[in-house]
Parts: sequence; C-alpha cells; structure tokens
Amino acid sequence: MWLPSARQRSAEWVASVREEPALIWQTPAIRYGVYAVGLVIVALILQWGIGFISAGGPGVQPPAKTASFHVLCSNCQHSFVINRKFGFDSFPVECPKCHQHTGQRAYQCFSNTCKGRWTYAIPVNKQLVCARCREPLPISP
Repeated sequence: MWLPSARQRSAEWVASVREEPALIWQTPAIRYGVYAVGLVIVALILQWGIGFISAGGPGVQPPAKTASFHVLCSNCQHSFVINRKFGFDSFPVECPKCHQHTGQRAYQCFSNTCKGRWTYAIPVNKQLVCARCREPLPISP
C-alpha cells in the first residue's frame, strides 16, 4: 500500500534535508540505525579487549622454572648470582673467584650498620642473624 508512494516521499525527504540538514538526525530510522551501528562497534571493541586481556596479551611467556639466588662467598667476600631451580638449598656452592665451596646464600641486611648491604646469615638460637652486624634478619631458617 505504501510502496507506490515510497519514491515520492523519499524524494520529498531528501529535498527537505537539503534545505534543513538537522532533519537527518530527527528522522527516527536514521537515528536508531546510528545507535544500532554504534552499539555493534562498542560490543566488538569490548569483545576484542576482553579476548586480548584473557589471552594474556602479546607474547605470553611460560611459567618460570628457575630462580636467581644472590650468593656471597664467606672466604673472599665475592658476591655473584646463580640461577637454579625453585627451592634450591644446596649451599654452600663453589665461588667462581676463589674456587672454594664457601658461597652462602646472600640476604640484604637493613640495619643501621649494614644499610642494605648483602650478607650471609648465621643461625643463632633458631634465628638467622647477619654475619657482619649480628642483627636478626627478617627471614625464617
């Protein structure tokens, strides 16, 4: 029923829009169409963002199997870092400088004497203390 007059009405609409361009936004079909396209674009962006985050981002690395341990030689005071499996506790290790098995696990002591220097721990009365200043270290044996 409306089909024969559709061409004439659309031509009138185009002519009135040329005179007053604000009529484009006041046309419900155009306005709701823009809303629908905008919602689809926002949904696609959100889907992409959630997929990107849940996938771990670019270049996901496998979980680490080793850890770096700071070591201090109790013989020559040489400090170095070794890379071993998690839970490694077979200290002492060989010092690369003096080649003795005197490399102890190093800890940072933040006492007033040491001020963050690396040191090794000595067990005293079921507590680990700094080898330099004899202050307790905040670690468990």
